[in-house]
Amino acid sequence: MEAYDILIPGNYFCDIIFTGIPTFPALGTEIYTQALRVVPGGVINSVVALHRLGVKIGWLGNLGNDFFSRFISELVESEGIDTSLLNRIDGPLQRVTVSLSYPHDRAFVTYVDPVPEPFDRIESALEARLFKHLHFSGLEVDERVPSMIRACHAAGITVSMDCQHRDTTLADPLAREIISLLDIFMPNASEACKLTQTATLDEAAPHLAALTPTLVVKDGARGAHAWRDDSYYHAPAIDITPLDTTGAGDVFNAGFFAGHFAGHDLPTCLRWGNISGGLSTRGYGGCSTAPTLAELQTWLGN
Repeated sequence: MEAYDILIPGNYFCDIIFTGIPTFPALGTEIYTQALRVVPGGVINSVVALHRLGVKIGWLGNLGNDFFSRFISELVESEGIDTSLLNRIDGPLQRVTVSLSYPHDRAFVTYVDPVPEPFDRIESALEARLFKHLHFSGLEVDERVPSMIRACHAAGITVSMDCQHRDTTLADPLAREIISLLDIFMPNASEACKLTQTATLDEAAPHLAALTPTLVVKDGARGAHAWRDDSYYHAPAIDITPLDTTGAGDVFNAGFFAGHFAGHDLPTCLRWGNISGGLSTRGYGGCSTAPTLAELQTWLGN
């Protein structure tokens, strides 16, 4: 029996976010920022946001015994998130990103300790039929992925991927194959352009929409776009002044899937995503102000 609506494999990040930055730092100089926050990041943004929206989420990740792992462990336990799929490592597992956050974009510096890929554990969860949908928080270009997606489809399980920053382009045959097997592909506008080696979303979208049944593109203040069955959909962003955009795309994904699992059509799912992602920009980090289902419904009513 399916225990989860959605399974998300991936490891946490801890984000150290500097905001109110007067200019981009240059070598040999020092600048002072107006604020500093330490918040959960990476896959945790979607995990927490999905849980708050009432989606049954299975997080297939790893935690160590270091300071940052303990910080994340305390957070997910305080949120009441199911931790039964977590692998506890007796050693450090540091995954830290420093985010230089500006109102409409950001830059990152990251350190990660190596950790085994979760593919064997995904296969075990698949064999046990623990989930309805598999979502990767980034574009996973790995030779094991096509057969895994086909196995999911054979079991009636749908699969999606975000993109995140990758050097991969569609010139890579494996990347093209993986995207073509997905049920939903969810890059942001700049990632779509980088992936297709084009200058604008108008140029990039046809290349990607031809590969995947449902293409969803997050476009910041311009809202979100989707292409399905030769049809185009757009939902505007909500009217909000962002404090910090870090993780907003992950929370958009959570809102989108909450709408999807509630049985809504594609335009409504885009709207749910825009509200969720937009509200997440009120605070520092993606999940700190990710909405509850009641709050999202209030915004829908307005």
